[in-house]
Amino acid sequence: MLRRHLGLRTVKTGLAVALALFFVTLRGSPAPIFAGIGAIVAMSRTLKDAVRACLTQLAGITCGVGIACLFLAVFPDFKFFLVGVGIILVILCCNALKLDFAVPLSCIVFVSVCMMDPESDYLLYGVNRLLDTSVGLVTALAVNVGIKPYNNRARISNMLTHIQQLFPGYLDTRVLRRQYPDLGALHQKLRTLDSELSVFEKQPPPSLSHRRAQREARRDDAAYLRGCQQLLSKMTDELSALCNMDSSPPPSPENCARLAALGLSIPENVYEAGKCEEADVTVLNFHLKNLLDAYGFLSDLNQPV
Repeated sequence: MLRRHLGLRTVKTGLAVALALFFVTLRGSPAPIFAGIGAIVAMSRTLKDAVRACLTQLAGITCGVGIACLFLAVFPDFKFFLVGVGIILVILCCNALKLDFAVPLSCIVFVSVCMMDPESDYLLYGVNRLLDTSVGLVTALAVNVGIKPYNNRARISNMLTHIQQLFPGYLDTRVLRRQYPDLGALHQKLRTLDSELSVFEKQPPPSLSHRRAQREARRDDAAYLRGCQQLLSKMTDELSALCNMDSSPPPSPENCARLAALGLSIPENVYEAGKCEEADVTVLNFHLKNLLDAYGFLSDLNQPV
C-alpha cells in the first residue's frame, strides 16, 4: 500500500482556499470561485515567492479585467470569435509586462467578464471579480506568513547524504568492474538539490525576534550547504572525466586501499592494465584521487545537525 506524505504546504493551501471562500461569501460574492483560484495560485514555498506571486497575479488579473471591460465597451454585441482575439491581447499584454505566470488566471478573468449576463454592469462585475481574486491572494499570503514557513533544511541534508552514497557504487562500476555507468539520474538529483538550495536561500529567518542574528546564521548555513553541493559537483565532474575515458587502466594501490575503505570489494585482477597507455593510468588515478579527496572532505563536512 502506497503511503502519501501530507505536507504542510498542502494543508496551508486547503486552509487558505477555505478561508478565502468564507471571506468572499461574507461580502455576498456570486462567484466565490475566483477567491479560491487566487488562494491556490498564490500559495508558494517561501514568503518571497508568495509575495511575488500575489503581485504578479494582481497585475495580471487587472490586465484581464481592463481588457475585458474595454472589449465590452467597444463591442457591446461581440461575437464569440472576438473572445479569442481578446485572449491573444491579454497574453500579449502579460508577456510585455513580464507577467507570464499570471497568464492563465488573467485569461480566466477576461473570459468570465466577457461571458457575464448582458443585462449586468460589466464594469462593476469586473471590479468584483478583481476584488474576489484579490481576497484569495491576500488570504494565501496571510496563511503563508502566519503558519510555520516551509523549511527544507532537513531535506537538503538528506539529499546531500543520499547523493554522496551513490558514488561508491559508481566507482565500483567504472573503476573496478571497468564498465560505464549511466550518470543521468545523478545529474538530475544534483539539479533538484540546486533547486532546493535556491529555495532555502530565499527563506526568511524563522522569527522576528533577533532577526539580524538569525539572518546571519541562515546565510552562514546556506553557504555551508552550498559548499557541500560544490563538493558533490566536483565529484561528479571527476566521475564524468573517468567515464569519458575510452580505456580502463588500473587504479593505483593507494587508490585501491581508499576504495576498499569505502566498503568496495577489490577484484584480484584489478592491476591488470589491459589495452591502455601509461598516460591513461596517470589520468585515471589523477581523477580518482581528486574524487576520493572531495568525498573525504564532504564526509567531514556533512555531519548531522
